[in-house]
Amino acid sequence: MAHPAARSVHLWFDLPKNAKCVCNEVCVSESQTGSYFCVIGFSRGYSGIQELYDGRKMAIFSVWDSSSNSDPSEDQRVQVAYSGKGVEVSRFGNEGTGGKTMVPLEWKLNEPVQFKMEAQDVDGTWTAYSCYVKMNSSDWFHMATMKTIANGELLNGVYSFVEDFRRDGASHCEIRSAKFGDCYSKADDCQCKCQKATFTADSSTPTLNIDAGLCGDKFYLTTGGDTKNTSTQLNCCIAKPPETN
Repeated sequence: MAHPAARSVHLWFDLPKNAKCVCNEVCVSESQTGSYFCVIGFSRGYSGIQELYDGRKMAIFSVWDSSSNSDPSEDQRVQVAYSGKGVEVSRFGNEGTGGKTMVPLEWKLNEPVQFKMEAQDVDGTWTAYSCYVKMNSSDWFHMATMKTIANGELLNGVYSFVEDFRRDGASHCEIRSAKFGDCYSKADDCQCKCQKATFTADSSTPTLNIDAGLCGDKFYLTTGGDTKNTSTQLNCCIAKPPETN
């Protein structure tokens, strides 16, 4: 049975709750137009890199409104506290509502892109989430800081995913693949490196041309085309071997 899109695949990282900072890296090995590689997703938003329909490449950072209402009042909406040079600020809908920031980023295949997400409890009601990105030896670029009503919540439920958003009936025949890691979190003076991740996929697309596993010390996700599900079954944990001194 044909499907309009390649199946979305995810890695849910085993990290401590309520982290103040999370860092992760993506290295895309195969991409197509209409691809999104989420590097740091969390309970209140997500950040990553895209290849748009016309081939332009971008970094994106979005934060959800606290309300499930499709048109929340102004005082319930995400507030953009800062946006970097060249960053486009807008709002999004459909899958919840919130604030979205995008900036051109000429990422390349097989070259790592690093993301850092920081969270600060502003007043017990609003939390500020700040996204930073860098490539190669460049400095961290502060893409944006957005505030949402989170009642003291910081960074929880950290994950990465690969998504085909072209959904044109042919894009499921094309492979999208990326490696992620090292992923780690910081809370006060404690740093925790992720050693395990759980592999999942969206339930609305039942195709099995998906895979996940380890490539050296990195986690990887692959979806679409002639991909074979040979490494990890859905909902299974992928564990790195114990580190030795």
